[in-house]
Amino acid sequence: MQTKLLFIASAIALSISVPAAAESIIVSDNPEPHAIVAVADLNLDSSDGVARLERRIEGAASDLCLTHDVEPVATRLARAKCYRTAVSSGRRQIDRLTADHGAATAATAAAALTITLR
Repeated sequence: MQTKLLFIASAIALSISVPAAAESIIVSDNPEPHAIVAVADLNLDSSDGVARLERRIEGAASDLCLTHDVEPVATRLARAKCYRTAVSSGRRQIDRLTADHGAATAATAAAALTITLR
């Protein structure tokens, strides 16, 4: 388990591809643990929509990386790093989605971000 956590903390990577026609945004087809973060119901042209997406990413990162279990300090630190990396990567995905003001609405019509631990 500790080896897996170290892998998670050191190898987490997120990226997106803009869909051509209302497809989900695929990060990886690897069977690693992942979370789908819904985007389609949000208006990413508004600060409220972006804030809601950030909260969803934080929740998904928490589910993937954190636990309430009592663990050794090194494991807890690895989990915290995993969380910070996942949230940071998720925010970079938001930045890419919102970089082109009008394109955010079209790109997210039926899209989702997929967060993986690879």
